[in-house]
Amino acid sequence: MIKLISFDLDDTLSDSTFDNLIWYTEIPKAFAKERNVSFDEAYKTVTEEYKNLWGKSKGNWRDAGFWLKHFGLQTTWEDLINILHKEIKHFEDVDEVLTVLSKKFTLVIVSNAERKFIDAKIKCGNLGKFFKKIYSASSDFNKKKKDAEVFQKVLFDFNIKPEEMVHIGDEEEYDVKVPKSIGIKAFLLCRKGDKPADFRNLREFTIALEKEVSS
Repeated sequence: MIKLISFDLDDTLSDSTFDNLIWYTEIPKAFAKERNVSFDEAYKTVTEEYKNLWGKSKGNWRDAGFWLKHFGLQTTWEDLINILHKEIKHFEDVDEVLTVLSKKFTLVIVSNAERKFIDAKIKCGNLGKFFKKIYSASSDFNKKKKDAEVFQKVLFDFNIKPEEMVHIGDEEEYDVKVPKSIGIKAFLLCRKGDKPADFRNLREFTIALEKEVSS
């Protein structure tokens, strides 16, 4: 029997516009302003350094605060939030689906995102009321991506068996293959419809889940 449903965050509950603007617009803009260089030069320097440190700084790689300090900038995370908070958006089916599912199942988030990004998005949509716990692979486990250990921690925290948990997300490797490797039911979501997936939106997922539970 399914007891717990786990959701990825980015491109599952929330779109990535906010994140992309942080990484590829606002941090380069701050770098350009404070270093007195062109945006193009700043963009090249910043994005090359992202690539250089991928895999070397583990969870810190996803922390905007880490990068602001790394580049020696005076701009803060709070400054970025003040500029971009209106760009945080959740998909239109999210509130409806979470309202329905939270009445029948325990809900959690298991995300690669860093804690500050998660907190900003959860606060924006007042989504916290739906979730019993939120796991950040980068902040809580210092990992680049969620792995079996992250999902095993969820099972341990809620004292459930793998077959009592379902996970859904948009990355085949980390949202499907990894949880399935330890016996968790997992489904691939593709909202753009540009690749094979189990579901195109969370309403389809909910309908399929309810059919399985009632059968």
